[in-house]
Amino acid sequence: MKRVLKWIGIALGSVIVLALVAVGVLYAVSGSKLSAKKTIAAEPVLTIPNDSASIERGARLVRSLPCGQCHGDDLGGRVFADAGPFGLLTAPNITRGRGGRQPPLTDAEWERAIRHGVRRDSTSLVIMPSEVFNAVTDQDMASMIAYLKELPPVDRDVPPFKLRVIGRVLLALGQLPLAADTTPKTAHTASVDTTPSAEYGRYLVAISGCQGCHGNSLSGGPGFGPSGGQVSNITPTGIGHYTEADFFRALREGERPRGAAPLSEEMPWKSFRNMTDAQLRSIFMYLQTVPPKQFAEP
Repeated sequence: MKRVLKWIGIALGSVIVLALVAVGVLYAVSGSKLSAKKTIAAEPVLTIPNDSASIERGARLVRSLPCGQCHGDDLGGRVFADAGPFGLLTAPNITRGRGGRQPPLTDAEWERAIRHGVRRDSTSLVIMPSEVFNAVTDQDMASMIAYLKELPPVDRDVPPFKLRVIGRVLLALGQLPLAADTTPKTAHTASVDTTPSAEYGRYLVAISGCQGCHGNSLSGGPGFGPSGGQVSNITPTGIGHYTEADFFRALREGERPRGAAPLSEEMPWKSFRNMTDAQLRSIFMYLQTVPPKQFAEP
């Protein structure tokens, strides 16, 4: 019996040692990915305007896109989730205040971070929707940067983003792509016609990250995490009964028509409500043109 227990102990010890070695290797691999320098192909240098109209345009874009979902309403940064063994998920203070971007980001550094998910030291950000923001036109990106450079300073120290054991393992195994690795390598569009139209709505849907939750077909699907509710089908099958007024009310007040449950707080309608009537009308026009799909249909 003692011999059996001895061999069991040896076996268990061997398993533990192998597990520790495996975790060590995965930590080394993930560390290498986190410290890798990213090269971005040369692009035309953006000319950042400083006139009030452009800054106001940039302000509306930044407030309308879900930037505040992570960085906070004042963009002073926040801890948006302590995900236990996965990691501490934080978004930095991007103002000029204490704990913010010091020294201030250059125009090129702003663009690299937003459009390409790359820090000023050329390493990749982990969570940044650069694959979405990469589609922002040059004119809109220049206006956004003009506004971001003028942000009122917020004094707030935010703990750094940190991947813990599960996050590091997933990164090492290729199950957690870095922001820079998901960014399309496509040419940027100079500008977009902002006349209300389905085509303008297509652009706004693309840069707002709608497909990230509603799926490529916009047909919805399961929510995120064990407590996440279903993500709505926003093709004509799902919201074909909406009037334009219903759509405006949903994205301005979070209220669905016909007494349906209010929109979830996970849905960034509090950002989208900052869009102009022309922008919301364009999105509504575009959604009426997408192919009707059943719930969660590709």
